[in-house]
Amino acid sequence: MVFSDVGIAQEFYSLLNNVLDQPTLTRMNLSDLQQTQLKLSSAYIYQDYFRERIAGKETQSLFGDGVTVNLHAVNARGSFKYGAIFQVQERRENYSTPNSDLFINTDYLLEGGNLDLQVGLGNDKMLWGVKIDQRRTIFTAPSLINEYPESEDSQMNRYFLDWLEPSFGNEFDAQGKFDLTGLQTFTSLPMGSNLILNLNYRVSESTFAPYVEYLNNSNIDELQGERQMIFDGANENQFLEISLESPLWSFKPTLTLQKNNVDLTIDNPLPKDIIDDFPELGWLDFSRRGGAFSIESQLENLDLELGVGYSQWEVNTELSTPVLGRYWLFPIAHAAQLQISGKSISQHLSFYRELINRGIRVDLNAGYQHAYFDFMVVGEAELEFNIRSVPIDDPLQFHLHTISIGAPISFTLNSFTLQYEIYQMIPWMKRVDDSAFNFQGERDQPDRKVRGGGQHMITLSYKLN
Repeated sequence: MVFSDVGIAQEFYSLLNNVLDQPTLTRMNLSDLQQTQLKLSSAYIYQDYFRERIAGKETQSLFGDGVTVNLHAVNARGSFKYGAIFQVQERRENYSTPNSDLFINTDYLLEGGNLDLQVGLGNDKMLWGVKIDQRRTIFTAPSLINEYPESEDSQMNRYFLDWLEPSFGNEFDAQGKFDLTGLQTFTSLPMGSNLILNLNYRVSESTFAPYVEYLNNSNIDELQGERQMIFDGANENQFLEISLESPLWSFKPTLTLQKNNVDLTIDNPLPKDIIDDFPELGWLDFSRRGGAFSIESQLENLDLELGVGYSQWEVNTELSTPVLGRYWLFPIAHAAQLQISGKSISQHLSFYRELINRGIRVDLNAGYQHAYFDFMVVGEAELEFNIRSVPIDDPLQFHLHTISIGAPISFTLNSFTLQYEIYQMIPWMKRVDDSAFNFQGERDQPDRKVRGGGQHMITLSYKLN
């Protein structure tokens, strides 16, 4: 749960768009090179991701903020034009469960920084550019385990669940860092006198090695004391975007292809000269292949975008517990295998319109996204001491919807522009299969209130003549 929340908090909205087959790729366009300019801007953003209140008390909250400084410089005086965009960002996220009755309470702090450099060269009809970006994130997450699971099966308790608390304790500390390096190249090429082909390719690689520190008090003396589990992983993403545009067309078609691979291993460092435990606790492989097609169109003063997408997903994992203890002379450890595979089909519709432009400019953008996920979950536990378990071979099918609306308001005075934007996203999910397993738990308190999905951003820019 901790690592899942960290990943979501880092790039929540771009991650959600990616899941819904609507990846966001920013790049310099031909129009950005047609006017000489030097512009400096700074922005502050506040994200209210999620808040839960039960009986009037805040039980969970996930929020963050960040500061971005952007320098945009273009020299378009001659037939050969060039420009650069440099951006620095510092961000912070916090998730806390001050008054919750969850099985695990945690209070993590995430801090990170981004560096982006984009350079473009071209003329009136042709553009080539490259973008390099780096991101680093560090987080800490001290956590408290309030309750360990119990079973109605006495064998399950005696040879498995009763050993969890002495093996892991009631407190643990998770820490780690995430490093990402991205390289993007883009071009705009004339295809005849009235047609332009845009190509945009991005590849990014990230490494992460978070670890969990806990205290072992099991009945095996050699394994007692401070212990660690290390999650060593790597992630590779590839995007290819192809679009066509023409001054004779009122629409712009775009095709996007993406590929994503994640590899993860769980290491269990052992005390010196100890062979009573496993040095590795399992692995996970994740892959996704997908594509999307969209059309942007202009109808008078209304900009529309309509798109569809399709993805194939697959997750394979084998996990085992460390040796939890010893029953008589026999070590206690259990394992499981899980496979999730399937597809998703998505659609999205968005529009943008300028409402007022009289000294103070007011715009409106809104959108709707939907995806249907059709997965098959196959899993089997490998339990010792004749503990019985029921294999999983069930569908997981659900619809994911989001509605978003934003209202940028800007005011320009001489060379200064001040902009404020409020953005609200409302996601909801509906599960439609009849499988017995439940991933969400029981959250049916009648006095539970949830809010979130809000974003506030203030930007001040100065354009030098």
